[in-house]
Order: sequence, then C-alpha cells, then structure tokens
Amino acid sequence: MAASSLVGAETMQASVPYTPSWQARHYLQLLVDDAGLPLPTSHWPLPAAAVQDALNAVQPGNHEQAQALAYLQRALEQHLQTVETTLQLRNRTEGANGYGENYTPGSSLSIASKQAQWIGESVSFAGRVGFKLEESPNSLQTEFSGLGKEGRVQVHPDNAAAVLEWNGLNLQAFAHQNWWGPGWQSSLVNGHNSPAWIGLGLQRASVQRSASPWLSWLGPWTLEGFVARAQDPVVVANQPEGYLYTGMRMTFKPAPWAEVGLSRAIQFGGTGRPQDFKTYVKSLLGKQTNIDTGNTFLDSSNQIAGYDLRLRCPTQRNCAAYVQLMGEDSAGSGIPLPYRFMSLFGVETWFAQGRYRAFAEYADTSVDAVYDNNHRIAGYDNRYYPQGLTNGGRWIGSVFGGGSEVLTLGLLDAQSQRQLKLHTGQIHYSVGAHQPSSNAPKGELLGVSASQTLRWGSYRVTPEIEWLGLKDGQNVGDNQRHHWRLGLTASKPL
Repeated sequence: MAASSLVGAETMQASVPYTPSWQARHYLQLLVDDAGLPLPTSHWPLPAAAVQDALNAVQPGNHEQAQALAYLQRALEQHLQTVETTLQLRNRTEGANGYGENYTPGSSLSIASKQAQWIGESVSFAGRVGFKLEESPNSLQTEFSGLGKEGRVQVHPDNAAAVLEWNGLNLQAFAHQNWWGPGWQSSLVNGHNSPAWIGLGLQRASVQRSASPWLSWLGPWTLEGFVARAQDPVVVANQPEGYLYTGMRMTFKPAPWAEVGLSRAIQFGGTGRPQDFKTYVKSLLGKQTNIDTGNTFLDSSNQIAGYDLRLRCPTQRNCAAYVQLMGEDSAGSGIPLPYRFMSLFGVETWFAQGRYRAFAEYADTSVDAVYDNNHRIAGYDNRYYPQGLTNGGRWIGSVFGGGSEVLTLGLLDAQSQRQLKLHTGQIHYSVGAHQPSSNAPKGELLGVSASQTLRWGSYRVTPEIEWLGLKDGQNVGDNQRHHWRLGLTASKPL
C-alpha cells in the first residue's frame, strides 16, 4: 500500500466511471454472493479500474461462475475500448423505469467514445466524450421553446467524464446518472429515472479493503461526493430554477454476506434562493434545515438522507433481502440525523445455475407528518422547492414519485437477456415526471412490461412493450391514464 494514500487504498490508475447493464449487474451480484467477488454492487457508477481489479481477484468455483466472469470481462472491455452508439425508437409515453432502463418518454440517440488514458509517475488521467439527443424528458410539458431544457428536442452531455487520479482519489468532471441503493426497480435517493447529472466530484479510485487498522473492518468500500447543477424546466411559479444538487454516499461490505450504504442529497440555491458560500456550508453541516418560519430565505436547503442494507441468506440458500430508508435531515440542535423515512423493502432469489433472478420490491414514498406521526404525507416535497426533488422535470428517486405505494415483481433471464415486470399499487402525484399544478394520471396502478435483447451480427436489438393503467387524474401532455409503450433499441460497438 502507498503509505501516503489519502483513503488507505492501493493507488489505482485513473479510469472512466462504469455502470453495468442490468444483465452485467446480475452477474456481478452472482459472483459477489457465490464466488466472493470483493465489490460493492449498490453504488453505481464505480471506477472501471476498480471493477476490473475486483474481477481479477475472483476464482470461479464452477462453469457458471466462469461464464459470468467471462461475460463481465467482455462487457467491461467493450465499455473502455469501443465507441458506444445506441438508438432508441419509442412512442412518446411514460413507463415504470427501473435499473438500467432509459427514462426518455420518446426516442433518443446516444454516442460515447472509447476511453482515452494517460499515465504519469504520480498522477494519471482518463476521459471520454459522449452526448445524448432526446425528446423532452418531461412528459407533462405541453409548451416548448428553443433547444435547451425547455425545448421539445434536447441535446446534452451524457456518459462522459474527465478523471484525474491522485493518491487514491479520482477528481472528476462528468455527465452520468447514478444508482444508489440495493433495489432493482427503485432507488429512493438517486436513480435512473432522470437525465444525467453534469457536475464535479471526488470518488475513491479503488474498492479494495484498506490496510489501515482503522478502516479495514469496512471490507471492500467506496466513497463519493459530487455537486451538479439541475437541468430543471420551469413547471411551477416561483420555482428556484437551476439549483445545485449535492450527492454523498459511502458503501461498504463489512462481511461477505452484508452490504451497507449511507446516502445524502441536498437541494441548494436556485433562482430566488440564497446561493452564497456561507449558506452552502450551513447546508453541508445540516444547519438551518426544516425550520418552521415564514421567512423563505432562512432555510438553507432541502435535504434527504438515510441508510440501506442488503443481507444474503446463509450459504446454500440462493436468496437475499434488502431495505432502504430515506428521510429528511432533522431540524434542531445536535447531529442532523435523518427522520420521517420513506422506505423500500425487497427480497430476491437466483436459480438455474444463476441464469434467472426473481425479485419482489415494495416502495413507500410517504413520510410521517410533523404534526401527527400516525398521518402520512408525500415524500420528495418541500415548500422552498415546489417542483419537488426533480431534475429535467422527472423524479430523481423512485419513478413512482412522492406519496406512492407500489409493489413490483420482476423476473430477469440473464442468459436470454429477457426482463418481465409487474407493478401494482397507488400513485399519489404521477409516474415518471412531476408538475405540481397538473392533475396528472394517478390513483390505482397496474402495469406490465417485457423486453428481450436479440443479437444480429454486431448489433444488439431490444424490442420492448409496456402497458400502464391508472384510475384517476386526467391525461396531461404525453402522460396518459391508460397507454401502451412500444420501443425498439439498437446498439452497436464501433
């Protein structure tokens, strides 16, 4: 170990961030659970070099594990060494997007270059460029202007990064999505339902266990913090447009059968809100939050924070359970610990030599009311940020939005690259996008979806079909009470 390492880890070469497809994540989880892969799997993206380093440490115990490892090695090599192009043709409707699924309620085109890398004596650099051309991600928007975030067609950086590694840390400028949590359908804090964050951040370059006696008990671990500016269209009067989003997460595996995550997200500043450095420091320290006052400038920020845990069943039982709790940072004196929690509970199993994964996941995005713990109100709401916890007009956390209760049953067939899901429950505001002033489709929810990836030469073609039905509300824009979503995604490495 390098004695001067800031984070107690072997120094890694700089690499671009890596988020696996749902198939690759399934195989990574399979190797974690059954072959001892030393890698956190509830925190994405991770540095590609850190994932490769963990894969190099695996000794497959059977043919199925060897096949999973070979699949992952190919997927990671393609991510680093090829130009990735993806064209999705889709009718403009909403869907119940989960991990690894495209949020765009319409068609899109994305291109990302291969990794460029430079290695020096004490520092190294890696980078890639990428962009996404898409129809407006806000399915509730009915009036459009220009080519920016208010436009009907938008173009923005995506799957791009510039990474400088020094002393065990990656300093990075990036444009990518995050997935923080153990769920397959929902992340309550930072998921795949909204556009890429464009920001600056720090992340541990390795996920190795620390040699430091103070940190070795963490097992494989990672730490990340970033600041990004929201690309939020104006959807409500007096909206603090262009707020800063700060994300912080630490993930660690103190035992091979346990993974723990600690997450925090902060909405700060924006049009009409204080944006000075002193107030930002107060928000980082959890000061002046959730203060009951009529002075709209007194509250420093809107924050959510919480915990998640995944536990594998005892050896020889192919199952696991997970939970995620996200609440508001508490007001008052002392350490600002979260309270008034939204919750996510899930169970999963894998079978047929790791070909299939089935999961049941329940998300409740309501919180206890301050005035009555027996009364529940919608999460993701804040009076200082009336657009809610959104980016691009879309929920940053669960696709089901604040105040909802939804059960999802899913079956993943990694070998055939087929995905089937069923959703049932109650939607409080809307699915996908959010516009507080609209009477969007909501109420009782029933939804089914299926997708299947096929190979045609070097092309990967994925047809999809989804039906969503909601009992209440009215059709607003392209957000419909009852609709079919049909799509076809074609990707080709160059």
